[in-house]
Amino acid sequence: MLARALLALLLASSARAAWAESGAPSPGSAAAGTPAARLGEAWRAFETQSFARAYELAAGIERQALIHDDYVRYVLAQSSFFLGRPDEALGHFRALAGAAGSRFRELARWRVADCLWALGRTRPASSAYAKLVAAAAKQRSPDGDIGLARYRIAAALVAQKRKQPAMRALREFLREHPEHPMAEQATADLRALGGAAAVSLSPRDRLARAQTLTAERRLHQSYAELAAIGDEVDAELRRERDYWQAMTLFKMRRRYEDAGRTLLSLYKQLGGRAAMAMFHGARALSRADRDREAIDWYQRVAAEYPRTIWAAEAQFLAGWLAFNLGDYDAAIPLLERTLDRYGDTKWQKPAHWFLGFSHFLSGNPERALPHFERLARQRDKLEGGQGRYWHARALQELGRVDEANRSYRELVAEHPFSWYALLSRARLGAHGDPAVQVDPFGRPLGQRDDDSRAAARVPALDTQPSAAFERDALIRAGDELLAAGLPIEAGVELRRGEYAYLKRHRGDKAAAMAVLLERYRRARNFNRPWMLAVVHGGWRALNSPPVGRARTWWEHAYPRAYRDLVERWHESGGAPANYLYAIMRKESGFDPHLVSYADARGLMQMIPPTTRKVAAALELDYTEDMLYDPALNVRVGAWYIGRLFRKFKQQVPIAAGSYNAGPRAAMRWLRRNGQRPMDEYVELISYKQTRGYMKKVPETYARYLYLYEGVVYEQPLVVDAEYIDNDLTY
Repeated sequence: MLARALLALLLASSARAAWAESGAPSPGSAAAGTPAARLGEAWRAFETQSFARAYELAAGIERQALIHDDYVRYVLAQSSFFLGRPDEALGHFRALAGAAGSRFRELARWRVADCLWALGRTRPASSAYAKLVAAAAKQRSPDGDIGLARYRIAAALVAQKRKQPAMRALREFLREHPEHPMAEQATADLRALGGAAAVSLSPRDRLARAQTLTAERRLHQSYAELAAIGDEVDAELRRERDYWQAMTLFKMRRRYEDAGRTLLSLYKQLGGRAAMAMFHGARALSRADRDREAIDWYQRVAAEYPRTIWAAEAQFLAGWLAFNLGDYDAAIPLLERTLDRYGDTKWQKPAHWFLGFSHFLSGNPERALPHFERLARQRDKLEGGQGRYWHARALQELGRVDEANRSYRELVAEHPFSWYALLSRARLGAHGDPAVQVDPFGRPLGQRDDDSRAAARVPALDTQPSAAFERDALIRAGDELLAAGLPIEAGVELRRGEYAYLKRHRGDKAAAMAVLLERYRRARNFNRPWMLAVVHGGWRALNSPPVGRARTWWEHAYPRAYRDLVERWHESGGAPANYLYAIMRKESGFDPHLVSYADARGLMQMIPPTTRKVAAALELDYTEDMLYDPALNVRVGAWYIGRLFRKFKQQVPIAAGSYNAGPRAAMRWLRRNGQRPMDEYVELISYKQTRGYMKKVPETYARYLYLYEGVVYEQPLVVDAEYIDNDLTY
C-alpha cells in the first residue's frame, strides 16, 4: 500500500511540474502566509516526499480557517505515517474515515488498518482488513492493496498459532495473488507451517490460479501455470486445462490457430459451454486468417445451438466474414439468413447495412436501396447519417440525381460536420454547380442571415452571473484549492460536487453552468467542460454556427487544450495544431491520466513500445511514467502523429486510421482498396474501431478548423493510394 501511495505522489508531482514548466498561467494564488497558501506549500512538500517539511507546514495551519481542513489532516496523517509515527497517524486517519464528504474517507479506512498493523495490533488490523476486502469485491477501483490485506489476514492467523486456518489463508493468497510482492514471504510462511508438501500446488490449485491470472489479464503467467499441470491428471481436469489454455492463447492474441483447433476439438465435451467454445474456436480461426473455415464453423454454431446467445452473432459473423473477403455473392445469402432468423436481435441493423453495401458493391444499387432506406429512417445521431448518405449514393448511381442531392443537403443540415455530412458536401460540390452546393450547416452558399435565429435556440450561458454563485460551497471550496496552487485537486473536488451543485441551482442553470465551466478552465481541466458542453449544450448549440452564446459552447466542447504545448511541438512532426487537438479529443478527452485497456497512456494515448522508439529518435530518456506528463506526452505524440500525417499524404481519415490501427495496417488497406473512392474505402476498413475512428477525427478536425480559423474543411473523395515508403512502420 505504501508503494501505491508513493506512485500516486510521483504522478501528481510530475503533472504539476509539467504544468509549471509549460509556462501556463497560474490558476490562482493566495497571499503568502495565509492558510490556503500554507496548505499549498504543505501539499507540494508532501508530493515531493519531504514528509518532515510537509508535517511541519501542515501542523502550523489553522484548520478551522479552511474549507478543506481534510486536506491538512490528510497531509498530517500520511506524513506522520511515513515518518514512522503510526500511533499519531492513526488518530488522523480515524478522523478522516469519519469525515462525511471527504475524498479521503475510503482511503483513510485502509490506512487505519495499516496503522494498526504497524503498531503490532494484528487482531484488530486483521478484522479491519477482512471488512475492507469484503467491501472491495463490490467496488470498481478499491483504494487499498487487496493482496497485501489478504496476506496480513493470513499472517495474523499465523501469529495466533491457528495453523489450519492460516495455511488455508496463505494458499488462497498464493492462488489469488501469485505475482504479489509478498508471494515469496507467503510461500516461506506456508513451508514453515506444513513443510515442502504444503507449498506444492495441486493440479486443481494451479487451474484455479490460472483462472485468476487470466481474469487479471496476466496471460503469460496463466499459460505457464496451465502448462505446469501436465498430462498425469484425470480426463476432466485435462479437458479443463486444455480449454483454459486455448482461451488464454486467444486472449494473448497469439497462436490463434492452435487455440481454435483446441476449442473445436473439445466443444462437444463442455456441456453448457459448448456453444461458447465453438463460437470462440471459429473466432480464433478467423484471427488466424482461416476465414473460410471460420465461416463454416460459425454456421455450425447457428445450426447446432440455435437457441443460445451465440447463434445470432455467429450467423451474422459468417456473412460479415464473407463480405470482408470481398465475396459479396456469398455474403448476401448469409446476411439474409441473419435477418430471416434473427431479425429481432441487435444484429438486425448491421445485417441490413452489410447486406445493402454488398448489393451496392456488387453493382446492384437497386437492391441496396431498401436496406439503406430502412437505416435512413432510423436517423441515428451517433452514426451521423450513414443510412441516409448511402441511400443518396444509391439514388445517384441509379441516375436519380435530384433526389440524391436533396438527401445530401438534408443530411448536412441535420448532422453538420459529421463524416457523412462532409462526404455529402463533397458530392454536392463535385457537380460544379453552386446552385446545389451548401455551407457546413446545409444552407445555400452565401446565406448567413439566420445565424441569430439559430443562436436563439441555443441553451443560455450567463456571462455575468451574480455574486451569489461565488458564495456557493462548491465554488468556494474549488477557489480555495486554486488559491493554494492546487488546480488538479480543485478539478477533482469540482467533479465530485458537480451533480449536487447543478441540482442546487437548477432554477438558474445558465449562470450555474457558466460559473462551473469557468472554474474548470481555471483548474486546467478540459475533460469535464467538453463533456458538459456536449450534454448540456447539445445539438442545438453544437449544430448551430459558432456565434454568440453558441460559440461559448463550441469552445468548451472543442477546446485548444494544452495549447502552449501543442503550439510548441506540432511542427516537429508536421501536423497542423488543430489536427493534434482532434486526435487528443478523440483519444483521451483531454485527460492526462487516462490509461486504456491496451496500456495507451495520457493525452495522446501513446503506448509504451512506440514511445520507446520515439524517445530514442528524439534522444529522450524513456521512463515508465513519462506519458502521464502532459509536456512529454504531447512532445512525443506530436512527432509521431505528425510523421504519420505526412507519410499518408495529409489525408486526414487515412492518417488518423494509421495512428489507431498502426501504419502497417493502413498500408495494407491502401494496397487492397486504394483505388476506390474515399467513402467506400473507409467503409471497407475491416477493424470496426478504426472505421469509427477514421470517421470521427475528420469531423472533429473540421470543427476545430471552422471554429478557430474560419476555414471550411473539404473532404476529398479520391484516395491517394501512394504513401511515403520510410522506416515509420511501428
